[in-house]
Amino acid sequence: MKNFRRVIQSLSCPQATILFALFTGLFFVRNALTPMMGDDYGYAFIWDGEHGGNLDAMQFGAADIENRERVESFSDIAQSMWSHYFTWGGRILSHTIVQFFVWIGKPYFDIANTIIFAALVLTTLHLADGLKKFSRAAIVWIFFCLFVLTKFSVVSMICLTGACNYMWAATFQLLFLLPHVKALRSNSSKGNVPLMILLGLIAGWSNEAGALVTICLTGFLVGLSKSRGLLRSWMTAGLSAAIVGCALMIFAPGNFVRLELIHPDFNYTTEIFFAHLSNSFLPIICADFMALLPMIAYFLRRAHVRLNTSEILMIAFAATGLLVPTIMLFSPEFALYLSLSSMIFAVVASTCAIAELEPRLPIVKPIAATLTMILLIYFATLIYSDLSLFKESRRQIQQIESRRELGVIELPPLNLRHRFDVIHSDASVAPYLKFFANIDDKPNVSLNALVARYYGVQYVIGRED
Repeated sequence: MKNFRRVIQSLSCPQATILFALFTGLFFVRNALTPMMGDDYGYAFIWDGEHGGNLDAMQFGAADIENRERVESFSDIAQSMWSHYFTWGGRILSHTIVQFFVWIGKPYFDIANTIIFAALVLTTLHLADGLKKFSRAAIVWIFFCLFVLTKFSVVSMICLTGACNYMWAATFQLLFLLPHVKALRSNSSKGNVPLMILLGLIAGWSNEAGALVTICLTGFLVGLSKSRGLLRSWMTAGLSAAIVGCALMIFAPGNFVRLELIHPDFNYTTEIFFAHLSNSFLPIICADFMALLPMIAYFLRRAHVRLNTSEILMIAFAATGLLVPTIMLFSPEFALYLSLSSMIFAVVASTCAIAELEPRLPIVKPIAATLTMILLIYFATLIYSDLSLFKESRRQIQQIESRRELGVIELPPLNLRHRFDVIHSDASVAPYLKFFANIDDKPNVSLNALVARYYGVQYVIGRED
């Protein structure tokens, strides 16, 4: 309650508070206009590990699809995640959240996702010591980095399954790191052992890359605390819990089953390394570099030699952000939507630098004003495109429901009229969503069958015009 009052009191800068409320509201609108798609439909059903699961790699026949049962209770989720853990992957926490919201309804997710997003922004400010300086520049920079610089932000922050796997996970990871940072900044070490064990398990059992770098950063912060005589039992308990949670996730039997299914006889090669390097690593590193520009500007201006606590934390968070894509270089799969897991640590470092730079550099305010206009135009055009997607998706759902008597329902490509692909790039799903819910125009595709099962019809398929 004390920390909550401090957050409320910190929202004393009218411009910053208005912008925070405005952009958070626009984020909610984007959530409400984004329909379910892709993996969301797979997680609407109890996971069936005996028949290959519920996603793209599923090997199925008509009987298998007919046997899929919708998630309708907490016991269904428990049964589903037990099967998921042993046959597909270890992200039990994230996918439990996914199945819960697909079960109770996406409108509830839209509200909850907006709350988590607001918590992510406020926690970022808190880590950067920005709650004392809740400035327009800091708020605008966080939103700019998360929406404009982050690759495939629509997948990692707005789409249901992706947001639970990446944005929710990032929020849990930052919340776990917060007590360690506060202890170093205040030179005191109050903490609660049971709470830190719980936060550690959640942060460690979130997503692989984010959890691993969170553990590395926590280990550094714990070591720094020990060197300053601040080490307490809650720190070691939290770190141990995070390691346990991460191990339970990474060494889940389902990870090895999925690897064998998707990448049989997998061998890491130099070709894989260079493909990861060019396709994902370099774009993410470039985005992180842009996000770190305020920190770079800060260190170019500093006159003293000895690093203070704030500067050590800046460097630590920046290095942690860059560690995410470095780790992923050596994984079997490396997708650009992991950018958020890297970006959020870089944003903490840069926001901390902004808090230090703003009083000293007059140019910060006009830059913030320019970025505010960019964000307003960006959100306005995105929502205009999202509205087209929302209307067209609703229209095709009505087509499905009105043709229930047909054995096979053919759906034409989505007619998305309001698009700004050059401006939005990968911040919108429009360039990558040809058919409703991302179904395919080929027969015997698992998602086609699952979408049909979800709406209670025999089969749906995309139809080329």
